[in-house]
Amino acid sequence: MALEGAFTDFHIADIVQLIGLQRKTGTLTLDGDEDTLSVTFQDGAVAWAQSARVPWEQRMAQLLVPQGLLTPAQLGEALALSRETRKSLNDVLAEKGILRKEDWDRVLALEVEESVYRPFRWTAGRYRFVSQPSVDLAGGKVGPLATEAVLLEGIRRLDEWPMIRQKIPSSAMVFKVSSRPGPVSPKRVLPNEVKMLDLVDGTRTVRELADASGLGEFEALRSLASLARAGAITPVDGAPGAPAPRLLAPPTLGPPAWLPKVAWGAASAWLIVCLVFFGWEPSGLVPLSRSRTGALDRVRSIRARTDLAQLARDLEWYSATMGEHPASLEAVRTQGRPFQDPWGHPYQVRRTGTADGAGPGAGVGVRVASAGPDGRIGTPDDIAVSDR
Repeated sequence: MALEGAFTDFHIADIVQLIGLQRKTGTLTLDGDEDTLSVTFQDGAVAWAQSARVPWEQRMAQLLVPQGLLTPAQLGEALALSRETRKSLNDVLAEKGILRKEDWDRVLALEVEESVYRPFRWTAGRYRFVSQPSVDLAGGKVGPLATEAVLLEGIRRLDEWPMIRQKIPSSAMVFKVSSRPGPVSPKRVLPNEVKMLDLVDGTRTVRELADASGLGEFEALRSLASLARAGAITPVDGAPGAPAPRLLAPPTLGPPAWLPKVAWGAASAWLIVCLVFFGWEPSGLVPLSRSRTGALDRVRSIRARTDLAQLARDLEWYSATMGEHPASLEAVRTQGRPFQDPWGHPYQVRRTGTADGAGPGAGVGVRVASAGPDGRIGTPDDIAVSDR
């Protein structure tokens, strides 16, 4: 089986879902502006990934020293021996007893997973999947990562990425710990945020902080964005991506100040008309096309079904323990369970059947449901699970 096309035709979530459902074995090549990535699938699960632009040994050399696993002198010695003996950097480090194989595998596995999730936020590029009877995993192996897990994590990161970029528009930004009175106490933030707060020194870029953290790019940037939002860290003045100082400009002759607002208003109205009434995107200005939005909805549906299955088990436990069905999810008070579906609508509990005067098992059930993409219960896109 060969499958190829552009991201404007199908989102990567659609492609990964198709490979997983058909339990295909083969290689998916993703070519975007940021990278060219080859993802190896075995029986529908992700088994390996490789960047064509940055070999893994080169990337690992960039990570091991910042994370404190090697000194610069040790890395330099190992690289020289690797070139001299033509052995892999990993083998040289293990033979010399400089780095345990477990540490190498842990850091590499995290980087491979980061590379798999990164294309979910690409808006342009091409893909090609070539089905094969078997794949060679001699170069490395992770997981295997189940397709459903990859989809859920990929869509979670895609949903959160705009909020991260709002605070960190560039990975070349430099942050410093806030000097204003009463900075956020590390006791009030999550462990990853405490770790990132400890690394912020006013000199290292966001990219360097992420490399040193050992958390992976996404979690590191997510924690930094949370710290910036709370006011615990601020951008260094003059660093790339830092807010530009506001200067008083001399008056200049030109069009009236209201003209740009009117122009943008007219353009926005035209975009809405094109999308709602004609169903097309003028000049590709809107990044989420109808097919792309549909792809994301299908992935969110998978996540909603997973949530609903967990909530149904919680409701069943509550009914068996309390002898009655709960009136709402809040009554169950299950720690860590979501009360909103991936579209931001609350999950709803509905009673089914009629009572015969007996307990909760006699004729009456509970149905926990998501209203689906349209946000309305009782329409065809509803997703529901019963506890019976």
